[in-house]
Amino acid sequence: MAKVELKNLFKTYNKKIKALKDINLTIEDGQFFVLLGPSGAGKTTTLRCIAGLEKIDSGSVLFDNENVTEDQPASRDVSFVFQQYSLYPHYSVYENLAFPLRSPMRKLPEEEIKNKIENIAKMLKISNKLNNKATQLSGGEMQRVAIGRALIRKPNIYLMDEPLSSLDAKLRESLRVELKNIQTNLNATILYVTHDQAEATTLADKIGVLKEGVVVQIGSPEEIYENPNSIYVSQRLGSPKINILPGSLFKSKDEPPKIGFRPESVSLGNGQYEGKIISVENLGSETVVAIDYQGNEILASVQGNYKSTINEIINFDIDANKVLKFDKEGNRIYER
Repeated sequence: MAKVELKNLFKTYNKKIKALKDINLTIEDGQFFVLLGPSGAGKTTTLRCIAGLEKIDSGSVLFDNENVTEDQPASRDVSFVFQQYSLYPHYSVYENLAFPLRSPMRKLPEEEIKNKIENIAKMLKISNKLNNKATQLSGGEMQRVAIGRALIRKPNIYLMDEPLSSLDAKLRESLRVELKNIQTNLNATILYVTHDQAEATTLADKIGVLKEGVVVQIGSPEEIYENPNSIYVSQRLGSPKINILPGSLFKSKDEPPKIGFRPESVSLGNGQYEGKIISVENLGSETVVAIDYQGNEILASVQGNYKSTINEIINFDIDANKVLKFDKEGNRIYER
């Protein structure tokens, strides 16, 4: 595995679409780094620039301090897992997994290839599928094979482009856990892109938040969640979503244009504010209560079951220590 650095990376399409604007980030050796952002933020373009599939306008790509910006994709030695499985349909699972190991650049003996395939198949729980054609697999099994084909060799970095997004929610959850365990066991360097906050928080050692081709914040999942530097970043993580409201709703000495606070920072039953319950969503482990306060919706998250009725008038309070302040552009106002 390798440490990967991007320095002052710029990429433009058709001389006018600025896909990446001065990207600077470091993925440490053995780190699970997640790029998080909506469609069009530049996530996939970043992966393709690292792999050498896109020629950058300016800037540098470094593997272990070695500049590989002008190197061809084959010589960069990266593994790419795509959103679509990209398996060879007429090959068996065994042959799909063997394919990257039979490259003329590797020339591995068949016995070594067999051992590697058996180990990866066991790790991904597809040992009983090795003789199946790719077309005989379920979506989850195909994605396991696609991930296995990347993991079977030890490249400089694994690049993963929303590999779980086409799977159902339950399967995504189980594969997230497996993928994180595998990465930890292999001490693999992974750059994983997603728009899914659950994937970002459960998988990442570090998260880089992308907005329109710019990395706007880098930090651990906890840092991004608890200490976002803007409204945009604060809205990338958290379910239920963060409450963003006009600062004028809540009397304070230094009234900011906008404030934000997480639903778990709202306590119900007592408090200085009064509102009307407009919806109650029981999710089992928690209940999400929506309150109308002076024409604005406030979400509160309560552990366990919370019994209440629609249109009930309720008092609530907000933990003042958890309130975030933002200026009119949506940037964080930090306390002096």
